[in-house]
Order: sequence, then structure tokens, then C-alpha cells
Amino acid sequence: MSVQVGYKKQFFLYLLLFLILIVTIESGIRIYDHYYPSCSFFDSDVFLEMDDNLKRTICHDNSKLKWSIMPLRLEPNQNFETLNVNSDGFRGPELQENSKYRIFIVGGSTVFGVGATSDNHTIPGYIQQFFDKQFPDEDIEIINAGIPKAYSSTEAEFIKNSLVNYNPDLIVIYDGWNDLNHSYKQFESIDSSPTDELIRMINRSDYLTPKVLIQQYFNYQRTSTDIMDFDSSYISEKVNLWKNNLEETCKNSEVQNLKTVIILQPLLGTGNKILSEEEMHYHEHYDSKTMIKYYESYAENLNDLINSCNKTIDLRDVFDPYEQTVYYDAGHISDFGNKIVASEIYNHLSIFLKNEISK
Repeated sequence: MSVQVGYKKQFFLYLLLFLILIVTIESGIRIYDHYYPSCSFFDSDVFLEMDDNLKRTICHDNSKLKWSIMPLRLEPNQNFETLNVNSDGFRGPELQENSKYRIFIVGGSTVFGVGATSDNHTIPGYIQQFFDKQFPDEDIEIINAGIPKAYSSTEAEFIKNSLVNYNPDLIVIYDGWNDLNHSYKQFESIDSSPTDELIRMINRSDYLTPKVLIQQYFNYQRTSTDIMDFDSSYISEKVNLWKNNLEETCKNSEVQNLKTVIILQPLLGTGNKILSEEEMHYHEHYDSKTMIKYYESYAENLNDLINSCNKTIDLRDVFDPYEQTVYYDAGHISDFGNKIVASEIYNHLSIFLKNEISK
């Protein structure tokens, strides 16, 4: 005699089996992700001598980072082992109450320090250390105002509507890469695409499976031998928008008695650095030869910005003396690279601010 199972019982049975399958997959993904995280730098030579556990921690800490789009801001009070976002939404320690001279370093993920081993090993972190060592009694405060995905339009909005409220004395804008790669059709809007919104929603979820699958996909893109052709469409228009955004920011800052310094960042293939074997792979993979050709247009417009801004600095050749691997993709760099960049920026700023910090 056969036993009839009601539809309702069948439904709950299948639902239970489905939930068990989901939990099993999620558990397996979590175990896999713990030992083999999908960070672009994990197998790079830039961290060859680093302990795997520290690399895993850096990778997981960066993947947990949260920020909003409208407007582009880091969410405050995020504290992980290798990175911290303070109560004002800036990477690093809480702001000082009575600093004598306050400098904000503005930019994207390269300023924020994606892949850096700590807050102190970002570009702003190293600059702070250099000033503390050379000017211990001047109380100069360096604030990391970098936000992943930031480019000149979001930076201009950030400075105008937020940073000016923190009584800065100097604003340093370090960018170029994100403007070069940003879609022209979305350039003047800080809105993200539906795809970006979906990815961001998944990343904010505690459910790890889709997040890891997306990370694996982007990591595959990075490590594949396929060439990611650089999109050079509307490049002249993008250069003009970049220049106009910076000019407007500098002029608005001058009205409020703020000094501004514009820095064009180094990218893989700029200058005359002898590329390592790993960097040669990225150079071909990211079509850096084409990208750098169009990046020249940004450098050509850098001199014009001096009419509106207090100082401009071209750091495209900052890595020329170094043969070891510095880049772990087309623009992100190691702690060692951050220190080199920070040292060069410090040299410029210490001369530029010589009269200011001695008052």
C-alpha cells in the first residue's frame, strides 16, 4: 500500500532540503573564502614575503568596507584589524581638536589605501609620519579623505559640501586614474549604474556566496590572459571635465582662504620604470600602453591648473628608480609604493608650506 504525501508536506520538505543545500553551499564558500580570498593582491609579488594570515585579514577587511553613493561617503565608525574609519568617515584615527595645520588628502582607492597593511601604511599615513618626524612641534594633521571609486566630480562635491566644514588649511587632490577610466555618460552624475548598485547591495549583505562568486569573477578578469581594451571614447571631453572640476574646486577654495595642491598620480607604464615580470603582465592585460597614451592629455592640462590652484605636481615618473614590483594591477600599489609616493609628496609640501608651518 503506497503512502500519499500531501502537497503542503511536500512543499515544506522541498523547502527544508533547499535550505539545507543553501546552508551547505554557504558554509563551504565561507571555508574556501577564508583560505583563498579573492583579493587582487593576494598572490602578487608586492606581498610575497607577507604572512598569508595577514593577507587574508587585509583582504577580508577591505571587502567589509561600506560606503554610500548619494553622496559618495565612507560610513563612519568602521573598525577592523587592518583599517579603521573614524566617527567622521575618514580612514585613520579620530580628528585632533586643536591641530595647528590641517591637511586633507583627497582621492580614490589609491589614497584610501586598498591593500595597505594598516592605516599608517597608506599614502596619507606615511605623510603624517614624515611631518611628525621632521616637524614634531608644529602639530600638522594629515587626514585621509580617500574614498574608493572617487573621481573629480565626487571629489568636488565632497570638498564643497563636507570637507570645508572641518576647517582645513590645505586640500591635496591626488587623482587621474579614476577620471581616465570613468564612463563619460555618467561623468557629471555621481549616480552608479544598476550593475554597480546590485554589486554594492550584495557586498553589504551578510550572505557570502554571491559576494565571493562576484569577487572570483573579477579576480578571473584580472588574472586571465585576455586583454581588457581601454575605452578611449570621449577622452577629450573627459579631460575637460576633469580640468573644469579641479579649477572650480580651486577657485571655491581660494574664496574660503584654502590652499589647494593638485597631484597627477602615477600609473602602470608612466615614466620610465623598468617593469617586473608581473607588471609586464598587467601592462599588457589592462592595455596600459593605450591608456597611458591618453593619460598624457591630463598631464598637458596640469600646467593650466596652476592659474587657479596653488600648486600642481606630476608624479607619473616617481617609480623610475625602482625595478621591483610596485603595482599589483594598473594603478594600485604596495606599502612600499605608498611610502615612495608619500615621501615625494612630503618633499613638495614641506617646501610649499615652509612659511605656513613656521608661523
